[in-house]
Amino acid sequence: MVKMEDIQICCEKMIATDRVSTMLICIHGKRGEEPCGEILNCYMEGPVAFYNVGDLVLKLDEICDWIGTPHPSTEPRFLNHEMEKQYRSRMEGKSNVPVKAKIRLLDSSLLISRAVKARQTLLVKIEFRQYSSFQGRVQGKLTRGEFVGFRSALELMRMVRELAMTDESAGL
Repeated sequence: MVKMEDIQICCEKMIATDRVSTMLICIHGKRGEEPCGEILNCYMEGPVAFYNVGDLVLKLDEICDWIGTPHPSTEPRFLNHEMEKQYRSRMEGKSNVPVKAKIRLLDSSLLISRAVKARQTLLVKIEFRQYSSFQGRVQGKLTRGEFVGFRSALELMRMVRELAMTDESAGL
């Protein structure tokens, strides 16, 4: 389990930041070999579940679309025109309210109540969405409070998967 002090510091940093694209990743366990949990953002009404690292990365990208930041530098590609139509139709009803019009829907106490149940927590700041991927920084217990940069979604996937392996070897 994560220490309560660590969770409080992490959630307070998330609320205090002016960066809407800061996400709290709560890893609750594993499904097979893959970490699973939920994504929290103080501008969303509730958590978004993820079931593996690929799902985590795709949902982080979707959340950035919902909240409208950071804006992607490229449009997504699809295998065919029908798949593109289905994707656009699915995304049409999602929130994309401009950041300035949003209010904070979650406070640090609500984030803490969700994070305290997690086996591991990570604070992920998505700073750019370039080259059909995203770049940013991640912070957690294993980084000793320091931010570690990632240059692509693939790099973030490796970091999260290694975190799950480290968690397993520590017997948590």
